[in-house]
Amino acid sequence: MKFIKRRYKLIVGIIAASFAVLIFLVIYLSIAPANFPSSTVVTIKKGTYMSQAAEILASDGIIRSTLLLKFYVVLLSGHRQVQAGDYLFDTPQSALRVASRLVYGIQGLPKIRVTFFEGMTSDDMAATLKKNIPKFDSTTFLALAKPLEGSLFPDTYYFYQNTKPQEVVDQLHSTFNAKTKPLLLDIQAFGKSPSDIIAMASIVEREATSSVDRRMIAGILWRRISMKMPLQVDPPFFYILGKDSASLTLKDLAIDSPYNLYKHTGLPPTPIDNPGLNAIVDTINPTPSDYLFYLSGKDGRMHYAVNLAGHTANANKYIE
Repeated sequence: MKFIKRRYKLIVGIIAASFAVLIFLVIYLSIAPANFPSSTVVTIKKGTYMSQAAEILASDGIIRSTLLLKFYVVLLSGHRQVQAGDYLFDTPQSALRVASRLVYGIQGLPKIRVTFFEGMTSDDMAATLKKNIPKFDSTTFLALAKPLEGSLFPDTYYFYQNTKPQEVVDQLHSTFNAKTKPLLLDIQAFGKSPSDIIAMASIVEREATSSVDRRMIAGILWRRISMKMPLQVDPPFFYILGKDSASLTLKDLAIDSPYNLYKHTGLPPTPIDNPGLNAIVDTINPTPSDYLFYLSGKDGRMHYAVNLAGHTANANKYIE
């Protein structure tokens, strides 16, 4: 009986000692290596397997044990996937912390604030991105963004220095979808297609700064559409020629382009900028009136007229 008790105590002792050793190893292997390289950026490319990511981090001196890192990743996420990105390791971190960052995509890089104003074109946005993030691939961004002109929501965003063009386009477009989703029923009730609404809003955005004037102008332009009259607006020329109203020549006004709304009736083939939410709302809430003409005077105010004679009189009084 005493032999059995001694044997039992021995087994329990061995198990306890083994468990203690295991705990010690886990703690030791979780601690960052002594030669942890501070201020190191490790790139985990898209499609990298967890085991590959662990090998990269081990070879760079970020972790001690690939096996333990993989265990933590599975423990935290329930799967073997890690998020791609450039991860900054500026101070020693435990394997658990490293695993958490990989699972949740916490890159640790500073984000850069970029503001896109209402009425910016994709070209304007590309230039803004390049100015704020000098290494940003603005050429690729423009190629991806141009087909989505009008549905890149102008707002303030925060991007990593290594942000990819597709990521920026996706964020701007998804924000547009989220912001305009509450308006879909109103757009449907208005009786125009979403694409027509955005094309018109892109013009209205450029023509006025106040909601009162935007709604009045929207009413005039929708009325012209219904009467099959040319819209005869200047903003599309800025989109295709980079010229404002004061710079346009008679040759410009005669250009053969579907964006020349002096020669062609209806809306431009695409939006001419990326309107803000207020312009979109004003476009589907136009102010009804008898006006068919408007202009922005040197006095900083909009002036409206019901006919060409009145418009000419306004031009002579407020522009000449």
